[in-house]
Amino acid sequence: MEIQLPQNDAAVLSDLFGSFNQVDTHYDDQFFYIESNGLPAHLMMIGITNWQQQVPIQQDYSGKNSWAIPLHPEIAEQPLSTKENFMKGAIAIAVNGIPIFNPLNNRGEDAKAIGELDQWGGHCGRADDYHYHLPPTHLQEIVGDNHPIAYALDGFPVYGETTEELDECLGRFTTRNTYQYHAVPEYPYLIAAMKGKVKLNPRTKAPENEISPQAKTTPIRKDLRPLPGAEIIDFKRISEHQFELTYRLSQQEHVIQYKLSDNGTYDFDFIHPDGSRETASYPIQ
Repeated sequence: MEIQLPQNDAAVLSDLFGSFNQVDTHYDDQFFYIESNGLPAHLMMIGITNWQQQVPIQQDYSGKNSWAIPLHPEIAEQPLSTKENFMKGAIAIAVNGIPIFNPLNNRGEDAKAIGELDQWGGHCGRADDYHYHLPPTHLQEIVGDNHPIAYALDGFPVYGETTEELDECLGRFTTRNTYQYHAVPEYPYLIAAMKGKVKLNPRTKAPENEISPQAKTTPIRKDLRPLPGAEIIDFKRISEHQFELTYRLSQQEHVIQYKLSDNGTYDFDFIHPDGSRETASYPIQ
């Protein structure tokens, strides 16, 4: 027998996501849409020891490229495991407007276990796009313990840790006949399988199949490769559009300063341990 679930309350979601200044929302009959610039209010990148040389820049998650949460979630007949699916794109959106990817990277590795993530459970992808790979439980300090920290792209909320028994998807039904996921401290961390129905991008195949609709990132430069031995030790937000990242390599400190200029380019200044510099500019596509 098909389980009848209540629909998501758009007014409640508006209040929840509205707790964060960098997030805008709207909705229609089918979806609740989340707009953001892809940058959280907290610092980023500190603590990464397996770094692909990407840095966080703004993304245009707005208009037709907003994140979309179904207002009418439905239980899937066969939930899709995140161990075998969704290694491309996001599986959820945090309430601060930051996407959450599969805890496994696109090579099937636990991103946390191999040192790819910062102190907040995030890092940057190939488009210099910041996203989480772990449940952002630190957001509970803002929204409170009884509120979701994210919504999965199947329409079900994600809460922090609980003492309640969870099913094979890392979720549970409530007494109000709603369904919610919960975070756990070890892999798979959140959403072991998608309890709800999702549409897949037909141009993708498992394990890199992607949930649709999905907001897209816009790269400004060629994606880079890991820098063996580098550890990110500091990150500063100098101003709204200016940042500084410091990493240690072979016991020497390197600094990358970058900013979004008025002419629509990202200007980078690479400062080497001996004080020499290299510069580069990348136009926004």
